[in-house]
Amino acid sequence: MGFGFLNSSDLFDSGYARVGCGGWNTGGFSGSGPKREDFMKPGDRATKTKQPALPKGGEFVPGEKILRRRVLEEELRTYKKKCELLTEYMNEAMRVIQKLETQTLRTPRIEMMGKAMVAGLAHDLRNPLAVIHSCSQNCMEAENLPRSLRKNLVMIQESSQKANSLLRQFLDFVKSGLNRQETNIHELLLRAWDSACLDAKPVPVNLETRFSADLPFIFADPEKLERVFVNLFLNALRAVASGGTVTIQTRFLSPGKCVQIEIIDDGPGIPSSQRDRVFEPFFSTQKEGVGLGLFLCRSFIQDHQGEISIGGGKAGGTKVTVKLPVIPEDSGPHPSPKNIIGK
Repeated sequence: MGFGFLNSSDLFDSGYARVGCGGWNTGGFSGSGPKREDFMKPGDRATKTKQPALPKGGEFVPGEKILRRRVLEEELRTYKKKCELLTEYMNEAMRVIQKLETQTLRTPRIEMMGKAMVAGLAHDLRNPLAVIHSCSQNCMEAENLPRSLRKNLVMIQESSQKANSLLRQFLDFVKSGLNRQETNIHELLLRAWDSACLDAKPVPVNLETRFSADLPFIFADPEKLERVFVNLFLNALRAVASGGTVTIQTRFLSPGKCVQIEIIDDGPGIPSSQRDRVFEPFFSTQKEGVGLGLFLCRSFIQDHQGEISIGGGKAGGTKVTVKLPVIPEDSGPHPSPKNIIGK
C-alpha cells in the first residue's frame, strides 16, 4: 500500500479538527508540518484550557469537594460557638450548685440552733405560766368575789391554757425521734377521743365507730400518734354543732400493707380553696387558732412514713384520711406485729 496524504474529508470523518494550521488545504500542505494540537479532539482541548488551579498541597480537588469543605468549616464554627455558650452555661450552673451546697451545709446548723432556742424558750415560759394558772385558780376559790373580778380571773386562766398549749406544740415540733412499739390503733383512737372531749367545750356530740375486725397492730410511736388524733378530734368537735356526729372508721389496705383511718364530721366543712393550705404553718380557718396543729399532725405522720389528706364528706362536712404503714421501712429491727385487733 502506498503512502498518501490526508485531506480535509479524511480528518473530519475521523473526528479530528484542523485548528490554526495555515499549511493545510484540500490538495496537501506547504510550509511547516502539522502540530500536535491539529490532531486533538475538541473535548481534549477544552479540558486542557479550562483546568482549575491546584490547591496548596498540590492535590487536585474538584469543585464539589471545595464547596463541601467550606460548608463543613462553617458548621464547625457554628458548633464551636455553641460549645462555648454551653460551657458558659455549665460554669454558671456549677457556681449555682456550689452556692446551694454551701447553703445546704448551713441549713442543718441553723435548724438545730433554732430548735434549741425554741425548746429553751418554751421550757422557761412554761414555769411562769403554770404559776399564773395556779394563782388564778386559787383566787377563784375565794368566796364573795366581785363578778368583774371573777370574769377577769377566768380570762387569765383561759389565756394561760392557750399559751401553754401553744408552747406544747412548739416543743412537739422541736422534739425529734420516734419511740416505736406495737400499737393497737383502736385503743389509741378511743383514748385520743376521750382526751379531746375533756379539752373541748362541753357540747353533746355523737360518736360513731366503724372499726375493722381484721386490723393488725402497727409499729409506731403511740404518744405522737395520740397527739395527732387528739388534734384531729378537737377540730371535728369544734366544727360540729350541738347534737352533731363524728364518725371514725378504719380498714386494712392489703396492697400497700397499711392501716387507713378516716375521721368524718357533719360540720360546715372547709372550702375547697383553703384545703391545700390547711397544712401550712400558722394558717388556720378558726378565729382563735394558731395554725400549728395540722402542720404538726402532718409532720408526725410523715415521720411514720404515712400520709394525711383532707377532703369533703359525702353529705358535707370534712373527712380527714390518715394512712399508716404497718411496718415502716426505716423502723429497724422489731418484732413482727402478728397480733390482730379483735382476736
